[in-house]
Amino acid sequence: MPRQREPWRQLRVGDRIRIVRMPSDADRPGYTFHPETRRLYRRLISRNRAVRVFQVDEYRLPWIQCRFRRRNGGWEHHWLAVDDDSWVRVTPRRR
Repeated sequence: MPRQREPWRQLRVGDRIRIVRMPSDADRPGYTFHPETRRLYRRLISRNRAVRVFQVDEYRLPWIQCRFRRRNGGWEHHWLAVDDDSWVRVTPRRR
């Protein structure tokens, strides 16, 4: 697939997406998928909540940020570049 046609390249700051599955490349032989990243995807999938693109970096990668409450009451912060097929765009609700 040509690089310009990849759906994640259309994401802009402020767009809302939901992580709905593991990236299709996650289990490809030779692909490095860190255990911490795999855990983050699992948590985002099970949470089933929309997240907002907060930044598009100099390489045109869209980034999301999220946080999870820890047992001690503190926050666990995560940032994730979304350059795969694991997400769907969230459309605004109609009033």
